Amino acid sequence: MLAARVGVIAMTRKKKSALMKATELLANQEQGSEVLRKKLLARKYDAQEVNEAIEKLKKYNYLDDAEICRRQFENFYSESKLSLRQILVKLIQRGFDKNFIEQLIPDDFEEHERLVAEKLLAKKFAGKNFDKAKAWQFLAARGFDGEIISSAAEGFNSSNF
Repeated sequence: MLAARVGVIAMTRKKKSALMKATELLANQEQGSEVLRKKLLARKYDAQEVNEAIEKLKKYNYLDDAEICRRQFENFYSESKLSLRQILVKLIQRGFDKNFIEQLIPDDFEEHERLVAEKLLAKKFAGKNFDKAKAWQFLAARGFDGEIISSAAEGFNSSNF
């Protein structure tokens, strides 16, 4: 008897509008309009309804791709766990424009990259013998360029001896 009531209740519930679902998704996690669009379309919302919902959210400043991208870039950059290439790839995957992201890169990024690389090496080789070849492979796989890797490996190696 209870199962029959639950089934009837489930059938009478209306699907939320795309705007309501988009608002719910944004309340749970900050995201850009492209990711939001993909999520709504994956939930079988009509493309026109999705576009209207996103435009309405932009109109009322609930959705600002430039500001979201800027905040996410600053968070990744300040965490000092990722190379700039990794940050760039993550933000592009989230639907942000590559040219806009590149404008966010500060002038002192090379020093920051070197410090991040040294930090990653310190974590990777803590209590282990330092192997320059493994360090190169480790940092190259994380998007660091050769000059940064050389500098970080030298700095790390000299500080541990």
